[in-house]
Amino acid sequence: MREDIISFNCDTIEEYPFYIEMAGISYCDGTYRIERKNSPIYCFEYILKGQGTVNINGEIFSPVEGDIYILHKGSNHIYFSDKKNPWTKIWFNIRGPLADHLIQAYKLNKIHHVQNFDLKESFYRFLSVAQASSESPREIFNKAALIFHEIASKIHDKIHALGPVYDPTAFKLKEYLDKRTMDHISLNELSRLIQKSTSQTIRIFKKEFGVTPYEYLLSKKIETAKLLLLNTNMQINEIALKLKFADEHYFSNYFKTKTGVSPSKFRHISMGKQV
Repeated sequence: MREDIISFNCDTIEEYPFYIEMAGISYCDGTYRIERKNSPIYCFEYILKGQGTVNINGEIFSPVEGDIYILHKGSNHIYFSDKKNPWTKIWFNIRGPLADHLIQAYKLNKIHHVQNFDLKESFYRFLSVAQASSESPREIFNKAALIFHEIASKIHDKIHALGPVYDPTAFKLKEYLDKRTMDHISLNELSRLIQKSTSQTIRIFKKEFGVTPYEYLLSKKIETAKLLLLNTNMQINEIALKLKFADEHYFSNYFKTKTGVSPSKFRHISMGKQV
């Protein structure tokens, strides 16, 4: 594993309304894993390629290329890279009253995962400013704060965009699936819900969300499985049964295909145990 990192160790952090603790690019491998409890910093990370898993205060998701994830100050979080397809990511860790204010003002305090949002140019500009060795920390922090303001504003506009975001019919299907993650749902059931043919149902959903209803439901089942693995003592076969997979073998193989590790290994890694 390799990381290109710039760090700042100023004695009087309180002097700066916006402070960069560290910034850099990480070329992760299968050993990459970071855990913080009651984090003193905000972490903003943009995935250049690869995939991995993030658990922040019990919310689990799997950022991939083009995604941004935000780890908030005061949160408990664990994140680790996929072993077969590890992350390469550009990131920065910040703190200070100006960072607090911008995150609050742009309503980012409850946002943890922004999917498929190309802000890599902004992240690279932030890193370039942080690496300017000819300038004082104050000059660097002031310039970086302007870029962070831009990043926060763009994320806000994407997340909180005015006007209709989804096709109402596609959203109706998504809402139905979201509420029935632990059920077995047929395509005929979904087509009856919106009074369309099965082919139309697939086309409407895929146009809006990029995947078929079945693929989406399976992804929700995997996210639920992660929660059950981390927060319960349920056996693997019990989780497979609860989520309506055909059997434990199919569930374990599908879970490994999507996460890079088996369910039992995921449980051990996420809890910081030796495998």
